Amino acid sequence: MNHWMQERRGLIATGLIGFLLLAAYCLLPTAYSLKATPAGPSGMNVQQRPVGVITDTPAVSITTAAATSSATPTTSAREAQVQWTFGTVSGTYSNCTVQAKTSYDGANYLTLGSAVPVTATTGAVNAWTIIEELGANSVTTSAVSSTAALGFGQLTEYTFSCSSYGTAAPVAVSVIYR
Repeated sequence: MNHWMQERRGLIATGLIGFLLLAAYCLLPTAYSLKATPAGPSGMNVQQRPVGVITDTPAVSITTAAATSSATPTTSAREAQVQWTFGTVSGTYSNCTVQAKTSYDGANYLTLGSAVPVTATTGAVNAWTIIEELGANSVTTSAVSSTAALGFGQLTEYTFSCSSYGTAAPVAVSVIYR
């Protein structure tokens, strides 16, 4: 009888462990489960953009009337919070703007939104937001263009230009992409 009770306890313990493992597997969050990617139109795969934040400080050297920053990878971006903070500016920079440009192929750039006016004087802080255009309840199709984009491509850069310029306008650029 003692041997029979030990076997029964072993079976009960094994069953209880199996039940707990099955319950844990069923209660895991869906993030841990593997699911097939839904098929889009014509059987194409739909790829979701990852959620994340990219912070960057693109380099730009301003010594003339125009300058272009280094490019930032922005494939997953939907918006950007941009800040240009000028250091000690030498000379006078007038009628200055910054234009965001994005590239879908890494070589050709399209404008993204409108150029924004910036103040290029000592200590000036210029901040703005760029939001990718998305349809709220419907699909928005842009006009075909070789110069303008409605969303972020794989790279984004900024071009600075002025109608008149001094000798140097050091600037710290900070961008947060979401």
